[in-house]
Amino acid sequence: MLINRLSKEVQFSSIDKKQVYTNEQFESLIVAVKKGMLVPAQPAPADAGLYLISGKIEFEIAGKKTIVEADDFFSFAKGELHALNALEDSKFIISRNHVE
Repeated sequence: MLINRLSKEVQFSSIDKKQVYTNEQFESLIVAVKKGMLVPAQPAPADAGLYLISGKIEFEIAGKKTIVEADDFFSFAKGELHALNALEDSKFIISRNHVE
């Protein structure tokens, strides 16, 4: 399956996401977050990897803050407390194991 111009599938509202692939083992979503959007700390429901297409976000895992910029990849494990602060309008793909 081909999806052309994938990053145009989501818009910069507060947060917009769309599932782009799923099977029995994992799913991939494309997500857009508007600058200033805060996602409070929450436990990760599954192992995940995040690839930032555009923008800049501050990602916090277990109290440690990391700046993630366009073309960076970041991964984290199921159960890890994580939070997000959008420093710029940003789009990313997140792939994760299905939540059990």
